[in-house]
Amino acid sequence: MKPSIGSLKRLTGLSEATLRYYERLGLLKPFRDKTNGYRYYDKADMLQLFQIMQYSGFHIPLAELPGDRQAASIEDMDAMLGRQCSTIESTINELYETLTRIKLFQNSLGKMRAGDSEIAKLNIGGIYRLFLSDPAVAAHPAATAIASRWLSHMPQTHSTICIPLAELNSRREGAYEIQAGLGMLEGSFVEKGETFQEPMRYTPPNTCVHGAIVVDGLDSITPEALSPFFEYLERNHLIPIDDMFGWVVYIAAEGKRRRYYLSMRVRVA
Repeated sequence: MKPSIGSLKRLTGLSEATLRYYERLGLLKPFRDKTNGYRYYDKADMLQLFQIMQYSGFHIPLAELPGDRQAASIEDMDAMLGRQCSTIESTINELYETLTRIKLFQNSLGKMRAGDSEIAKLNIGGIYRLFLSDPAVAAHPAATAIASRWLSHMPQTHSTICIPLAELNSRREGAYEIQAGLGMLEGSFVEKGETFQEPMRYTPPNTCVHGAIVVDGLDSITPEALSPFFEYLERNHLIPIDDMFGWVVYIAAEGKRRRYYLSMRVRVA
């Protein structure tokens, strides 16, 4: 006996609305009893339904599946599966990159919670930056479009700050005048199809000293807060040759106070 739509619903767990939708798309073609209007499905319908569910599980668009209104040869389906493989592989790569970035943030947060500033020398890749707190940058005609585009590139884009070299060398008392904005590593910058233009700033691959600091506010970045850096530089006979910059790992709200967890670095010679 051919199952009715109600029976098929119970057997498959699909709703009647879903089965009727497949019929409207031409994917199923049940027998209609003219005396009562009921739909009945034979073995071919059932196997076709299972194929629909299988390939739908692969996220193949329903409109591309073979049915009464759509011819799809084995060659067609092979090509569809190939395209879907490429899409999924791309998604996996994006998710893996996101996972790597999450682990980087988690690792940084763990070290900062432990009070590990981990001052060290390392080689880093190039980085592009856009300091929107600089009035001249904010007023630049290209700044708004660049910022909007970079924000759409999250999480490859990160928030960043900068202490100009002149400020750093002054060893002034009190807080430094910092710049704040967005940054993107060169690999991500190229991958996203960006090209250098004013008012972007670019720091080429270099040897730098890096470490972590935690401050109670952007007006709390003082020579004292950076003393582990200065001690490391002096101990290893290194001098800064560029602005100090870093990325904001986390901004914690503690009552009305905000604590900034920063990963800082400065190019050295």
